[in-house]
Amino acid sequence: MVNDYSRLSHLRTFGSIDYICYPKNDEEIQKAYLYAKQHSLSPYPLGGGSNTLIGHALNHFIISDREYQRIWDYETPEAFHTDLKGDTLVQQHLIVSSNTNINYLIMRAAKDGFGGLEFLAGLPAHIGGIVFMNAGVGGQTISDFVEWITIVDEKGEKKLFKKDLDFQYRQTNIRGFITKVCVNMIENDFSDNKEINKDLHHSMIKQQILDRKKKQPLDMPNIGCFFKNPKNFPAGLLIESAGLKGVKVGGAMVSRKHANFLINTGNATFEDFILLIDQVKETVLEKYNIALELEVRIVNG
Repeated sequence: MVNDYSRLSHLRTFGSIDYICYPKNDEEIQKAYLYAKQHSLSPYPLGGGSNTLIGHALNHFIISDREYQRIWDYETPEAFHTDLKGDTLVQQHLIVSSNTNINYLIMRAAKDGFGGLEFLAGLPAHIGGIVFMNAGVGGQTISDFVEWITIVDEKGEKKLFKKDLDFQYRQTNIRGFITKVCVNMIENDFSDNKEINKDLHHSMIKQQILDRKKKQPLDMPNIGCFFKNPKNFPAGLLIESAGLKGVKVGGAMVSRKHANFLINTGNATFEDFILLIDQVKETVLEKYNIALELEVRIVNG
C-alpha cells in the first residue's frame, strides 16, 4: 500500500484524492470498476505517474498499478517478418505486466538478446502508460511494436489485438485498465564476439539515457513533455522563442533545459501548474497564433 500520494507522480504534487486503490490482480481491478460504477465515480487507471497531473479528484476513483502482479514471459510468434533486404528477422513476443518500467524492460530484454524499443530509453514511464499514450521518439512509436494488450473493466478481462486499437498521435481508443502488453522484439545479432557486442549494446542504451538527461530536466520532478507538438513546430521551440524559459508560478517553472517540460522546483501545488499552463498557452497564442494542446492528462473534479 502506498500512503504517500506524492510517490504516485513523477511531478511530486497532488491536489486531493478521495478514492484510490491498489489492486493486486484482475479480480480486484474488476471490483474497483464495479465500485466506481455503483458510486457514480469516474475510474482513472494510474500507471507510473509520468503523464498525469492530478488535482482535486473528488469524483474520480484512482486505480494505481503499483501493487499489480508482475509478469514477464516470451512466446514465439507463428510467423516471422522480413526486413527491407528480404532477410528473415528472428523475433520473440515479450509479454509483460503494464506496470513494467520501460527502462527495465529495455535493459532486461537486451540481456536476453532482444531489442527494438531502445528509442524509448530514458522515458520515466510504465509500458502500460506508454501504450495508452502511444508514446514515441524520433518518428517511432510504441504502436509499431504492439501485438496485443489485455484490459480489465467492470465486465472483466478482454484481449485487444493491434487491429482493434486506434493508435493516433499521443492517444488511443483504449478504455479500461491495461494489465498486460505483448510487444514484438527483434533478436540482436551478437554472432561475432557475442559478449563484447552485448556489452557494447548495453553501453549504447545507457549512453542514450545519459544523452536524454543532458537535454531534459530528468533530475527535477516532471511528467515529460506537457504540450503536443503542433504541425511543423516543436512545442518546446515555440515556448522558448516566446521567452518563457525559466518563468515561474509558485513552485512550478518552465524548465531552462527544455521548454516543453514544466518542473516542480520545490513545493509546487496543482494550482501553480494550472496557472503556469494557462500562461504558456496564452503567451504562445498571442505571439504566434498557435493554440498549444496538452499532452499530459489532467484529473480534476
